[in-house]
Formats: sequence, structure tokens, C-alpha cells
Amino acid sequence: MEKFLKLYKAGEKMSNNELFYIGEYVMKNILNRGMNDCIVIPIHIRKTMIRFSNNDIDVVQNWSETGVKFLAIKNDKSVIGYIGNVSKESIDRILERTLKFLCERSAIIPIGKKFQKRYSKEKLNEEKMIDYVYSAINSSLKEGAERCAGVFTGCLKSICILSSKEAEGYDERITYELNIRAFKGEMSGQGLSCANSISKINSEEAGKEAGIIASSAKEFLKWNEGKYRLLISPIVAANLMERLVSATSAFNIDAGLSCLVGKIGKNVVSEKLTIIDDGVIEDGLNSRIFDDEGIDVRRNIIIEKGVLKSYLHNSKTARKFNTETTGNAGWIKPHPWNIIVESEEISFKEAMSLLKNGIYVTSNWYTRFQNYRIGDFSTLCRDNVFLVENGEIKGAIKGVRISDNLLRIFNSVDYIFKERKWIRWWEVSIPTFISSMILNDVYITKAQGYIT
Repeated sequence: MEKFLKLYKAGEKMSNNELFYIGEYVMKNILNRGMNDCIVIPIHIRKTMIRFSNNDIDVVQNWSETGVKFLAIKNDKSVIGYIGNVSKESIDRILERTLKFLCERSAIIPIGKKFQKRYSKEKLNEEKMIDYVYSAINSSLKEGAERCAGVFTGCLKSICILSSKEAEGYDERITYELNIRAFKGEMSGQGLSCANSISKINSEEAGKEAGIIASSAKEFLKWNEGKYRLLISPIVAANLMERLVSATSAFNIDAGLSCLVGKIGKNVVSEKLTIIDDGVIEDGLNSRIFDDEGIDVRRNIIIEKGVLKSYLHNSKTARKFNTETTGNAGWIKPHPWNIIVESEEISFKEAMSLLKNGIYVTSNWYTRFQNYRIGDFSTLCRDNVFLVENGEIKGAIKGVRISDNLLRIFNSVDYIFKERKWIRWWEVSIPTFISSMILNDVYITKAQGYIT
């Protein structure tokens, strides 16, 4: 054990054997302290981050992190903890303190199995990442942008699971996320490309998209609050879709923090929408073999043609709802892995003509709920927001806020375009494979401080 801790402390790459040794040490330590059962999840993350601004790279940073999550049970009490320093002394000290805080919280550790180990097919490639950054910048400048900024992150995540109920598994995957913003005077645009292989990153397209958005309007126009027909980009659609799918977590249902309470089998959104949580899809940025209970991750149809089919469960919520786990643990809160939204066969080239008169929203942030139970929310539109008349962009508008209801807007879907892409960035934590959409009669208000 000490040999592997010394290797980690010396900054060398951590292998699956080292992670397993750490996990075994933690598990034996927990059981030797009188606990009946436990699950231990060691995680090692290696990251490369390239930050750029003013059309050039500012910094290239590499780092690694290792930690251990654990769930321990004694009789009818349980405790959840995290060890961020995996030295022997730290593990012993944290377990000594944490295991005293057993509380009256029922927890379930199901019978596990031994999973086949999965290894990443490639390594982090810093040199290619640098090339891709400049490719994105140059592509944006070609479209008329004056300057660009953003970040490109590569992450190699290794995760083990060990439990006293015989679960054992190792899963290693790599992901890349490129986020670029382009600026032209006061105008700005955002482009993204996310993938689980460097070869699948489309840096030119991300840069081009940001540059086009930043350069597609020459002036800001006056506008009025009210209901508008909306074209939302995949970035915006993913942000709102993540909120909808999170509302299907059985924890949120039970806590009354969902607009989908009691709606299994009912029409909740437009029949154009079929929404899937897929934890095993090969291209998924958050795919895994096992969940945090050592249960097989799977593909779950959440909404099919507008009808709510399933909530997302771990073993505890499944028992409470008298059903089976869906492989979405989360010890406390079941969660989606990768959100997949089925698309139609309509090309985005037709988007403006189909929108006719309305607003094109390219990006958003600060999505907040006024009422989780009902689904009332607001979100600020970010970067260029375009006013469209007769299928043509007339100019950009400032201070735009979408202020509506989550179920109502997804019931108003008119078109879903076919060009889907993976979206994940700091406003979309669950990877979402989604396309642009047109929504009807969405209520738009002005953000505080804007009177134009």
C-alpha cells in the first residue's frame, strides 16, 4: 500500500492497480472499524487545460487529482464521506473522524458483481490540443471576428468501485471540451465542440460558429417585451433540457422539487420530443459501465413522444417507489448520465425561413427557478441575440431574458432540426446530444438595467 501512495505523491501517473490498492485499503479500514457494509469509489483525474485570449494562448496547465468517495453502513445508520488526500495517515485520520457521524439515514448496498475493466483507447494529446486551439481561432477570424478567447480542456478520468457486497470494476475514459467566444466590437458569439476523442473535435466548426454569430449583426435594435417565436441553439436547448431531465430524478420527485410529480404515463411535453438517458452509448461524454452502487448502467427512455415513461432511480428510491433501480445512482440523488434528444429530418439551413418572425437565441446562462414544483424559470440570454423578420436577421438585441415555464415551452415545440451535437460546458453539466429547436409564444422580458 505505502509503495503505491509514494508513487502518487511523487506525481507519477496512477494505474488501475494503484487505485484498487487504495480502494482495498480504505474498504478494509472501514470494515475493521466496525461497519457492516461499505462501497468505496477511488477516482483519479488527469487534466490538460489550454486557456487563450486575444487570439493567442495564455497558459497551458496540467494537473492530477486523486480522491476516494465512500458509503459506510452500520445497522440502520449510514455515513457518506470523501478523502481528498490518499496518504495512509490522511485516510486513517479522516475515517476515524467521519465514521463517528453515522446518522439515521437508510442506505442500500445491493449485491454487486465483477465488471470487465474498461481502458481508454487514447492518451491526452497536448500538442494536438494546441493545434486545435489555433485552428478554432483562425476559423473565427476568417468569419469576421476581431478577437477570440476561451478554453480547451482534456480530461482522463479513471474510476474504480469496490464494495463489501462483491462489486468490483474499473472504468477509464477520456473527454475533450472546446469552448470559444468571438468578439467584434460589442458583438459576441460562442462555439463549442465536445467529444471523447481528439479526432472528433471539430475546432474549425466551433470557431466558425462563434465568428458567424459575432459578425451577423451590425447594430443593436430596440425591442419590446412580450411573447415571441423562438429559435434556440443546441447550447440553449441543452441547458433547458438538462433542467427537464433533472426533474425526473426520483429524489427531486420525492422532495417536491420537480414539475413532474405524479405524471408517469401522462403527456408532459410535445409529442415531437423523445428523450433518453443513455449511460452506455459509446460516444457519451459521461458514459460508465457501473453506477455508484455497482449496478449496470443502461439506456432508459424517459419521455417517449411527449409521454413521461420513467423516473430515474437508485436502489433506495426504487424501494420507496416500489420499482427497480434504473442504474442511475448517486447514493443520495439519482442522476442522468448522457441526455439524448431525438431529432427530425429538417436541416438547420431552413431555420430562418421556418422561424419567419421571432428571436434567435444563441447562448444563455444563469437559469434560475422561481418555482421548481410548477416549473417557472428565467434565464439570461448571452452573446448575440438576433431579431428576425421575414426570415432575415435584422440586428441584435440587448438585455434579453426568457421568463416562462419549463413544461409550457417544451409543449410549444414546432420544429426540431436534424443537426445534433454534444453540449457540455459550465452551464450544462450533463452531456446532452441535441439540436436547435423552434418554440412558439415564449415570454421574453428585459433584464434589470436594460430599457432599450
